[in-house]
Amino acid sequence: MSVTRIAIIGGGLAGLYAANRLHDLGIEFDLFEARNRLGGRIHSIPSGGVDLGPSWFWPDFQPMMQGLVSELGLPVFEQYSSGATLIEDHAGVAVRRPEYFSGNTSMRIEGGTGRLVQALTASLPPARVHLNTPLTSVAVQDEQVCLCFSGKPPLAQRYSAVWMAMPLRLVAQIQFNPALSPNELEALVAVPTWMAAHAKYVARYATPFWRDAGLSGDAFSRVGPLVELHDACNGEGAALFGFLGLNAIQRASLPASDLKMLCRAQLVRLLGDQAADPVEDALYDWASDPFTATDKDKLSSGSHSYLDPGFGLALPWGQLVRLVGSEAAAEQGGYMEGALRAVNAALSALDNQTIQ
Repeated sequence: MSVTRIAIIGGGLAGLYAANRLHDLGIEFDLFEARNRLGGRIHSIPSGGVDLGPSWFWPDFQPMMQGLVSELGLPVFEQYSSGATLIEDHAGVAVRRPEYFSGNTSMRIEGGTGRLVQALTASLPPARVHLNTPLTSVAVQDEQVCLCFSGKPPLAQRYSAVWMAMPLRLVAQIQFNPALSPNELEALVAVPTWMAAHAKYVARYATPFWRDAGLSGDAFSRVGPLVELHDACNGEGAALFGFLGLNAIQRASLPASDLKMLCRAQLVRLLGDQAADPVEDALYDWASDPFTATDKDKLSSGSHSYLDPGFGLALPWGQLVRLVGSEAAAEQGGYMEGALRAVNAALSALDNQTIQ
């Protein structure tokens, strides 16, 4: 197949990385993002650069992420872990334990992972990036792919290939003509979207007062609502972040303001009155984001899932569609590293095609 123009569906890390690499190769592309922002599951609050999505990468087993942040010149730093960890039991009693070690060196990008999105976006031609364009259907016409979007679509709609840089369960919701087989749909739907069932809370403070008290910011609770808490400080200020233990159904029954109030009350319980009034706090429920989660993602599987390495779409889609979202990676599906690996696999496949 002769590749002349590629449509990238999804403006998260996979889509932006794919767009950059295709742009470097001189291959025409258009990137379509359903949201009104780029980044996908990477999402940082505007002030303070604190992440509501992924924060960490681990250079010792994620060399592509390490290589990308180095290539882009993004400063990174090691996750703060000096000091005691708090363990809160069922009775709400918190005790100090020795410093918590995750087993690998956790690194963060200075200013938040959103800086990675900004750096990748900066080198793209603005006319090739389209926001607010949810894809609804794809059809084969004259050995090309015709795309249909909800709302007002961009003018260019026919492409030589489509790269789906999105969760596989969302790919299964797109209308294909000719239709995907039941087995293909089943295989896509069987892969949970990593972290789609979760919600993340962040609180910014004037100072990292917990450090002064000899605490690392790490805490684990059997009471909640936050079951896991970590230091989220960076060069822009002091912050904490945590994951909610309430499931998606329980969270949906409460207003976000009530959830944040419960999180603040827990921080006071753990850290004292200084935690009562953050400069700013925010909560993002990924399970309620229709461009991340499906109904099947409301409950977490608790583990990373992978698409069968032998999976492939039947013709004609096998020649026209590449799955490049993080969950499509042969290794480290769901991680940022997985997104880069899935895209690199698609780029490698271009070596066997004629690029015009």
